[in-house]
Amino acid sequence: MNLNYHQKEIFWLRFAGWFCLLPATTYLYLYQNLHSWFCLGELIIIVLFAVYVLTTAKSNRWTDPKNMMRLLIFALIFVAVIIAIPLYLAYRNCKKIQ
Repeated sequence: MNLNYHQKEIFWLRFAGWFCLLPATTYLYLYQNLHSWFCLGELIIIVLFAVYVLTTAKSNRWTDPKNMMRLLIFALIFVAVIIAIPLYLAYRNCKKIQ
């Protein structure tokens, strides 16, 4: 039963990583039109966050709910609110494993 929750957690982490493309394309569009350095900085943060989540999705560090909550809070503050939804679902599965 725990293996099923772990697979769901990996799925939601990967989904959140790929879902980062949505706010990244929005900030890229804003940067092209406004030439704001803020948009470029936010784009870099989102891309680095997505790469980090996608490369460490199978890592054992995400089985700890405390680490998942840190990732969720970072996504809420620095990335986008919409990314927090699949991360919350991954956090919920992580809590069920414990």
